Amino acid sequence: MALERASPSRLRIGQVAAQSGVSVDTLRYYERLGLLPVSARTDGGYRLYDPWVLDRLAFIKRAQSFGFTLDEIKQMLQLETAEPEACSRVLEMIEQKLEDLDRRYEEIKRLRRELAAYKIECERALASHQCCPVIEDFLHPRSRRERSGTREKRRGRK
Repeated sequence: MALERASPSRLRIGQVAAQSGVSVDTLRYYERLGLLPVSARTDGGYRLYDPWVLDRLAFIKRAQSFGFTLDEIKQMLQLETAEPEACSRVLEMIEQKLEDLDRRYEEIKRLRRELAAYKIECERALASHQCCPVIEDFLHPRSRRERSGTREKRRGRK
């Protein structure tokens, strides 16, 4: 850790935080993880960063917006951009993200169907002044499945 005087070209941690929209604590955390280089320090102990760190932080934020974890982002940052293997590795990471998104999308669709069914049950319960079926189901999940199975049989679906 080098001690340096603050120069106009170097930015203090607060300046980096303000310009990047990332908290000071997050900057320290990123430094500990190796996403940012170990910063130089002033005589007073303030961290000093080169201006290119702002680009690095923009990269991190953009990658996070696509769902990449900090570990995955660190892997990307360690790749040599001129090497074809780098693009191949990034492609693998993107393919994995797409698979993850597809799984989450299916889960969201399933949750939406369940919520729509709960909505109908709540509307029916309100109309007939019965207890809330959602709360009953959350308290006693098995009883709902049993009720649901009975309804299905009555409707001729089983």
